[in-house]
Amino acid sequence: MPFSDNFLEQAFNGGGDPAITLMRVRFGDTSYYFANNTENITSSVDGSEQIYHKSGFNLSLADDTEEGTPRATLNFEVADIQIVRSLRATDDPLIVDIWIVLGSDPNVVEFGPVNYKSAAFNVDASAISIELEVEPVLQIQVPRHRFTPNTFPGLFEGA
Repeated sequence: MPFSDNFLEQAFNGGGDPAITLMRVRFGDTSYYFANNTENITSSVDGSEQIYHKSGFNLSLADDTEEGTPRATLNFEVADIQIVRSLRATDDPLIVDIWIVLGSDPNVVEFGPVNYKSAAFNVDASAISIELEVEPVLQIQVPRHRFTPNTFPGLFEGA
């Protein structure tokens, strides 16, 4: 996904237009919306206009050297105790979608969406820690008997 010139200008030259991370957390039929910002943001990045509630969260990406499915960790504090109660009561995996927008126009997606699924989550008082994994596309088995030099000669050297 190419970045806009304005986003690149803000990212590399430190302009006055902040990059804001928007996050939607879904489980079952329930969705919660958060903005990594000091005030609420109204945006339509997910297709309908939503209020993304001010929050502070930190997404730590996995190391490139790990084997297996890479996992990221999302830590954030939630002010609404109802969200914590809902998470404690569910066994459904969480689906987390993340977008990056600029403060001047929160309806224009600069990066995203990035889609994660929870591998595990922990709720402690009003803080939530979620282990996230991207769809494990690198673990898909390719059936070797279907890709033969006769049917796909371009895949095999010297065929």
